[in-house]
Amino acid sequence: MAVDMVLKDGIFIENGRETVRSVAIEGGKIEGIYEHDDAPRYRNSIDCRGFYILPGLIDIHVHLRDLRRSDKENYETGTMAAAAGGVTTVVDMPNSDPPVLDKRTLDEKIARAQESSYVNVGFYAGIPNNIEDFDVQMLRYILGLKVYPHSPLDKNVEYTKDRIRDCTKLAVASEIPLLFHPDLPAQEKVPKNMEDFFLAHSCEDEVKSVQSFIDAKIEYEARLHVCHVSCAATARLIYENRAEDTLTAEVTPHHLFLSGGDYAYDDGLAKVLPPLRSPYDNKMLMEALCKTCAIDCVASDHAPHKNWEKTAPFLKALPGIPGLETTLPLMLTEVFEKRMTWIDYLRACSSAPAKILGLESKGILTKGYDADIVLVRIQEGRIAGDNFFSKAKLTPFEGRRVLARVVTTIVGGEVVFDNGEFVTGPGIAGRVPVQKS
Repeated sequence: MAVDMVLKDGIFIENGRETVRSVAIEGGKIEGIYEHDDAPRYRNSIDCRGFYILPGLIDIHVHLRDLRRSDKENYETGTMAAAAGGVTTVVDMPNSDPPVLDKRTLDEKIARAQESSYVNVGFYAGIPNNIEDFDVQMLRYILGLKVYPHSPLDKNVEYTKDRIRDCTKLAVASEIPLLFHPDLPAQEKVPKNMEDFFLAHSCEDEVKSVQSFIDAKIEYEARLHVCHVSCAATARLIYENRAEDTLTAEVTPHHLFLSGGDYAYDDGLAKVLPPLRSPYDNKMLMEALCKTCAIDCVASDHAPHKNWEKTAPFLKALPGIPGLETTLPLMLTEVFEKRMTWIDYLRACSSAPAKILGLESKGILTKGYDADIVLVRIQEGRIAGDNFFSKAKLTPFEGRRVLARVVTTIVGGEVVFDNGEFVTGPGIAGRVPVQKS
């Protein structure tokens, strides 16, 4: 009997080494991995000679905007950017406008994404001021709870120790992870200069924030996830409290590869939260990702803005950069230039994020798992924001040399993106919402 598709004779990573294999797909799942000439009969095939057959990236920290901020990004453009970047699953943050503090808003986001998406989309929810008002009906549709001590979704909230404990207890009762932005509550005064801004988001504050959440995690035996770690000291703290299944962390490519001293800060091109740090932090974060495994995974923190919001003077510019189309080429360049192993890449970009959120059928290319696959070839090029499918075109990685190009993106066995073009329409491929296995 013929399978739906065979990806023939591509470069396949097996036990950390490159080999040649064919991947058979049936019913949106991987039917098997085969040596040359052993693949089953098929209805369709792709000649993958010279291409790497890799699991699609799972990006667990993405801001897809939409709703009242669809002028910045919407589910169609955001998931097109994901597919073009080899990302087959994204998880959308709750700090949208309006924020996800109730099921009505969550339902609206899900409905819009179901109509418009090109990849799998999952969701997080925030926590209302009165925790007793949290709608437990949302739990079926979300993968975690996300809180922002520096900028609460509910403006009446102050993140005291008691508030952190209460959020932690809710996560434990809900049996899902609590994710948090590691920063202290914002000061009332607005930064008047660059020094004020960086002092307001210092590494000392990041460490203090993480420690306060770790204290609550230990007290209530919670599952805690630290978003976009930016400081070497924070990575050390996480390592000292390492608990593989209950304390996890992520790092962004911009915190791995860019440092604050690289930019004049005349505008907001490189303005992100947390801010870019030092080359020492870059180095130690990479070690935390690949050597000590204090950091589990890579996430883009894709945060699109309009051009004028990024070209404004630094203090007035909005923080955040697009990342869905740059993560794979940046990380695979590290692999191709031998600074990162295949084992670390596959863990950091696919299997670890799947494990953190309980997506048991994703993140690995093996029999029975979802056929979320990206075909990649080695090709030298330069990052160019004008080529992004995202509405956000300005990136601090502009002009950076990379060695990887996405050729084809397959979501649930459906070819979505091929050689620079979309071959399916929105709402056809992928699962919305992605739910725990």
